[in-house]
Amino acid sequence: MKKFNEKNYKEVLDANKTAMIFFTSAGCHLCVKLKPIVASLEKTHKSLSFYSCDINKEKKLAKVFLKDEGVPTGFVAREGSLFKIKDPESPDDDSWYSKKYLEELIEALQ
Repeated sequence: MKKFNEKNYKEVLDANKTAMIFFTSAGCHLCVKLKPIVASLEKTHKSLSFYSCDINKEKKLAKVFLKDEGVPTGFVAREGSLFKIKDPESPDDDSWYSKKYLEELIEALQ
């Protein structure tokens, strides 16, 4: 998973390739459990780009994109637009976004 940061955020948002961006924190147990799920999706969905943004290292980006949201929070960047991934009705206790939930989202994007 690539890093989403102040150096590349404009390039990621303006790219022709759809990207999934996850804002996380090393101290967040949900975020820690989400990373292997996203890594697995990255291997099976080569048509998408996957990024993570550590809110403790990228405070300006976190402030702009997250506003009052907690972590993990996901976004989809597509064709110059950015959409927040809707919170699951029944969040996964371990990772917030389950693998099944994200796979269903990816299917809907294609």
